[in-house]
Amino acid sequence: MKRAKTRPCPSCGDGLRRGVQNETLTYRGQSLTYQQPGWYCGACGDGILEGADNEVHDAALHELMARVKGSPISPLMIRAAREAVGVSQREAGKLFGGGPTAFYKYETAKAVPSEGMANLLRLALKRPELFRKQVRGGSSWPSAQDAELLRKAIRNDELNAIVRRVYPQTASR
Repeated sequence: MKRAKTRPCPSCGDGLRRGVQNETLTYRGQSLTYQQPGWYCGACGDGILEGADNEVHDAALHELMARVKGSPISPLMIRAAREAVGVSQREAGKLFGGGPTAFYKYETAKAVPSEGMANLLRLALKRPELFRKQVRGGSSWPSAQDAELLRKAIRNDELNAIVRRVYPQTASR
């Protein structure tokens, strides 16, 4: 179904057209100017937002609120990290920690994640495969990926000797 190119303006009766306008939100003395898609009237300047238009407005508001609250990471980055890993908000709360509603609160700027959580989410953006669910029972423990991480991380000879004894199968060849 093709969208109408114009529709009547509810304020003045002239025609609304699809477009993008700069809008500015202000929250607790700070402002954010963003590009808001919607239906806009050339005659009276009124506009109507629908569906995805409202998502842009909400995202801009959440970004501004998080900035004002001093969040170490933006709500859009949090959502991008969660989606890169391929989990719902509830699943992200289990995977990364924080509980079943933590990611809803982070993504809507109702709560501010810790610096540690922000760093973990940045890592998820860079390496989402590290956070994807692994099939249980299908591999040995520790996994080959975990064993490689151990080898790369160990800088202490005493710890290295312990790991080689506890997991002899992971020792470097």
